[in-house]
Amino acid sequence: MSHVTCIELIAFLDSYVDDELDAETRHSFDLHLLVCPSCRAYLATYRETIELVRGTAEQEEELAHDSPAELIEAMKRVKR
Repeated sequence: MSHVTCIELIAFLDSYVDDELDAETRHSFDLHLLVCPSCRAYLATYRETIELVRGTAEQEEELAHDSPAELIEAMKRVKR
């Protein structure tokens, strides 16, 4: 892969962030990010979203441990 377009970068962004691309493809992505401020901004937003979701999941888990069992069961029934 010699030249990566914005569309290609976005299509494979999850693989890029998870470091699942081969070295040559990752290098092409890195070169694209050097010259494309829009994709750099998109990548930053993507990573921030991942962190927010992870933080929310951790908070939900912490709250679940502190919540009464009756409340947890009631919430499970509502989700169904």
